[in-house]
Amino acid sequence: MVYFDYVKPPTLEHLLEGLRQARFEGAVLAGGTDLHVKIRSGVVCPRVVFDINDLAPCRGIVEQGNHLRLGAAVRMSEIVASAAVRRKAPALAAAALQMSSRQIRNRATLGGNIVTASPAADAVPPLLAADATLVLLGADGTREVPLAEFLTGPGKTCLGKSEVLTEVVIPSQGPGCRSHFVKVGRRKAQAISIINLAGRIDIGQDGLVRDVGIALGAVAPTAMRARQAEKALIGRAPSAKNLAEAAALAAEECRPISDVRATGSGRRLLVEAWTLRLLHLLCETGGARSGGRNS
Repeated sequence: MVYFDYVKPPTLEHLLEGLRQARFEGAVLAGGTDLHVKIRSGVVCPRVVFDINDLAPCRGIVEQGNHLRLGAAVRMSEIVASAAVRRKAPALAAAALQMSSRQIRNRATLGGNIVTASPAADAVPPLLAADATLVLLGADGTREVPLAEFLTGPGKTCLGKSEVLTEVVIPSQGPGCRSHFVKVGRRKAQAISIINLAGRIDIGQDGLVRDVGIALGAVAPTAMRARQAEKALIGRAPSAKNLAEAAALAAEECRPISDVRATGSGRRLLVEAWTLRLLHLLCETGGARSGGRNS
């Protein structure tokens, strides 16, 4: 039997003070789909568990100017149902829809999917591709950290012991930007990704790529941006040859391991094939503004 104190702080200030008093033995509870498992298995043994579900700054989906702000305790099911997310971050909506089962989506939170820092987390590639930033609150105040810098290794982040993730901020992607998400797993549903990937692309009126983001999951210690692949597309026409070159570069950049779900070499082949398919979907006229696929 595991014993701990359960606290529901009324404000963020009370939460920070509680974390300070817990002397690094506190845990933050939102959806609990990961934390409960770790507590029961003895992986973590918190002295105090702080429930943040009633903290308004950690809830809600708000359009603020050209940005989209999502509370860390927003449920995956809320993301799926949000018209604002489907309009401004369709790849994230698609990733949330493909995550596990309806029951899990009703509990799992965006912040939890990020902070657990699993290389295969489905919500992370769409956010990486969109250049999302995270709002972290601690005793010294608030700081914003790019998601790409927040993840430091499998299960590791730059989140301080007395800090808490409160919001995820997605910058405006522009009216002509398209985004898409792909999940490749052994089953059509409730499967940990063998690989997952997300992309966004903005093609100018001259037919050249103005901006692009390609993010890969489950193929490196953390989800990663395929920077060389992106660089190969900027300022060029999205021709079949150029897209194939970018897909090959993405496969070269990734650092997959072999595990129970796939071999490293198999994952690399999947990255090239699915990055190419993703890019073609993004470049199709009038398409790929939303959606995703589990194959």
